[in-house]
Amino acid sequence: MTTLPRVLVERMLPLAALPVRRTRSAARRAYAWMDERSDLRRLLRVGLYEAVPRRGAWAYTLGSATLILIGNQIVTGIFLTMIYVPSTTEGWETLNWIKQHDEFASLVRGLHLWGAYVLLFVIGLHMVRTFFSGSYKRPRELNWLSGVVLLLLVLALAITGAFLPWDQAAYWTAVVVTNIPSYTPVIGEYLRTLWRGGDFVGPITLVRTYGIHIWLLPSLLLGTIGLHLCLLRRNAEFGSYVNYRGAYRADGAAPERSSQRELEPPYPSLPTDDEWAAPLETEDFYPSQTFKDGLVSLGVMTLVFVLAVTVGAPLEVPATQNTTTYTPVPQWFYLPLDQLLVLVPQQLISMVLWVPLFGVLLLVLLPFVDRGRERNPFERPAVMLPALIILVFMLVLTAQGASRLFNLGV
Repeated sequence: MTTLPRVLVERMLPLAALPVRRTRSAARRAYAWMDERSDLRRLLRVGLYEAVPRRGAWAYTLGSATLILIGNQIVTGIFLTMIYVPSTTEGWETLNWIKQHDEFASLVRGLHLWGAYVLLFVIGLHMVRTFFSGSYKRPRELNWLSGVVLLLLVLALAITGAFLPWDQAAYWTAVVVTNIPSYTPVIGEYLRTLWRGGDFVGPITLVRTYGIHIWLLPSLLLGTIGLHLCLLRRNAEFGSYVNYRGAYRADGAAPERSSQRELEPPYPSLPTDDEWAAPLETEDFYPSQTFKDGLVSLGVMTLVFVLAVTVGAPLEVPATQNTTTYTPVPQWFYLPLDQLLVLVPQQLISMVLWVPLFGVLLLVLLPFVDRGRERNPFERPAVMLPALIILVFMLVLTAQGASRLFNLGV
């Protein structure tokens, strides 16, 4: 085998590298063109190099995981709208067909279903973390309220999405859920009729619920997410009490800050108590916190994918009201309320249905009732003890409901 002369090779090397240099040069010119018109470089720097609390960083990843899971719901939902037909005669048939013949669509439906379940769990953990750390206090009241709205919208999406398969579980879920508004004073019957499109659950109910699920609720959700992120950027991440005064000194005095550089953004932008104004230690969002956020988000999406592949999205027999043997089973997030309805006398059922509204009212009023300066959860017994009692009560009801419905022997 002959080899090329060394001189010829040396002359050819610059020519071989020429396409790479031209590609890099074109990429730089394209980036400069975009930056000149959109201020892209500054936006990336502001977004990636903001200061975040150093301690407890893994707990702060739940917000990013929630955002990734919502993105999964949007993407998979778009794919499903290309297949699903919102009809009481064709809705179940389309889902049954993809279950039998379309592995990709079956996977997408599994990702959508389990993504919703994991999303509810993660956003609940995020709310608990926010409550535990006192992050709802001044000046972050609006952050908390927008988070409450996001939780309610995700719940509403999960409930309306449960109607759409139009199998037995979906039909009886629609019957029960659309009947709940009838307990509203004065306008209750009107609301039920409006949602159902008549006195009974039928084709109009499904079409209206489909419109609510894919248009109304997502529009509200995206708007609220935008508001929540703007408020987060405006007021900065609070983190946990371990990042602030008294975290390292037993006398409670505020030690000197380890970070001497100017915090970006200021902690916070709005007035608050000096001792809770800025964390004792900070780091840039990129790369440390970005890595943690990415790792946790990857973990939850891997869990969703594994559940979608191994368990899939179940589909029961087509919906029919002419049955006396079917036992409706509520979604897992409805188990506490369902068990409470079983335990109370028949005369008090209408009062029990107001319990969720009372719970939402407590969440809304929390930042305006607990206005004390203390963020340490162990020094806030007035709110922590009632919250712990409510949490234990809900867990007990969930366990009892699961035992009753699935014969778990709990």
